[in-house]
Amino acid sequence: MHSSHLVSAVLVVATSGSFAAKVPLTQNGILVGATAEVGSADKEGTVSWKRSDSVRSVLSNEFGLVQTTSYPSWDTWKGTGLGGVGFDMTNANKVIDFAKSQGKKVAVHLLAGSPTYFPTWLNEGKWTPTELEGLLDRWISHAVTTNGNASKVDYWNVVNEAFMWNGSYWDSSSVANTNPWQKMGWEADKSGLSGGSVIYDKHPVYIRKAFEMARKHTKAKLELRDYGIEFWDGSRKSKAFYQLVKHLLNTGVPLDAVGFQGHFRTDNTYDWAKLKAAVVEYRKLGLEVYLTELDYGDADPIAAATSAHRNATFDSTQSRQYRQMAAAAVGGGMNWICFWGVADNTNSYWRMGQSALLFDEQYRPKPAYEAFRQGILDGVASLSSNRPQALSGRGELSLVDGILHTGDLSVGEVEIRSLAGGLEARMELRDGAGRIPWLARGVHAVREARTQAPLGMVTIW
Repeated sequence: MHSSHLVSAVLVVATSGSFAAKVPLTQNGILVGATAEVGSADKEGTVSWKRSDSVRSVLSNEFGLVQTTSYPSWDTWKGTGLGGVGFDMTNANKVIDFAKSQGKKVAVHLLAGSPTYFPTWLNEGKWTPTELEGLLDRWISHAVTTNGNASKVDYWNVVNEAFMWNGSYWDSSSVANTNPWQKMGWEADKSGLSGGSVIYDKHPVYIRKAFEMARKHTKAKLELRDYGIEFWDGSRKSKAFYQLVKHLLNTGVPLDAVGFQGHFRTDNTYDWAKLKAAVVEYRKLGLEVYLTELDYGDADPIAAATSAHRNATFDSTQSRQYRQMAAAAVGGGMNWICFWGVADNTNSYWRMGQSALLFDEQYRPKPAYEAFRQGILDGVASLSSNRPQALSGRGELSLVDGILHTGDLSVGEVEIRSLAGGLEARMELRDGAGRIPWLARGVHAVREARTQAPLGMVTIW
């Protein structure tokens, strides 16, 4: 693992239109990952896939993070009914163990949330709040503690898609739209927001309890995730998500991060400045921000499979969008970015034929690969305006190109606080170093997160 301060030494060579991956994506100033599963004949994976060797190779050589899934509907729940259901994390654990053997960070998606990811028998059943709470607690406890995952997994997506596409909590208009966890009850809003910023006067109890259940078993980062909230654009869903986040924080919920899914579409025109603004707003709350399921393809991600239709125009558009997106995300203070797969057109159930990723079907980098990398570098460069201009503290504390170095490789996380003691941001460090996030002008205190030992001060002009 190389420290992120090596970003200034990045050099990538391109010849004859072929892009050579000289420096791994994750060594350009931000943690970059890809999602992987065990796989099958119809779906890319690390084991049961025709090119599983290529998947493992690219994950090992290019990415610093591997995300895998734990979907109850399709994989991890066995049997039916509260008394008959059991849990099996075997496949997810294979990916987790592979990633750890390669020295990668690990994220697991998901534990609770949308009814889409849970079996029909649960969604259509008539359960008491006590029954549901007991089931949720058993499931989260198993997922987090089996296989030593409490220490192996660095990031848990605890709740995914608490909202429908329009920003409403699940409305029970059909079995598919019935979220059983909402039957655990509702609690009054404590977001502290007012006026048009308030979308709901109450929120589902299960969200808070899921985070509390996960925290009982692990010190890993706990994340709330959704789609359609990537832009600070005043949409109903983005406002509802932000209100929920504020509510959870004010309720004392152990929420560490928010995740923007990032399934972008070729038929949309994006104002990437609003993505940057969204990242900034959540970083102001002291949260980390992740882009968790990144791809860029046609209008309908789950449309019937089509043949690949790449051409020069598509490559040019995709490259431009990936570069602008990465620059905005990184410039806003994004903590990590994870792609929704490794190679194009390898999942029969998702964006088949849409060439939505950075590597082609032969696991070769596309033009979008280099554009994405350059976007990271653009974003890192843009952070200079928010870079600390003065630094004081213990002698080993130093600052190089906006990267804070503690001089102590054992320091894994620091907190940045106001002089009054309020938490402003948390920074995860790699090899004792991390990029300073967006900070307001003024003097800020830096502390080692685990021991709360003071490390020094940073001043933003």
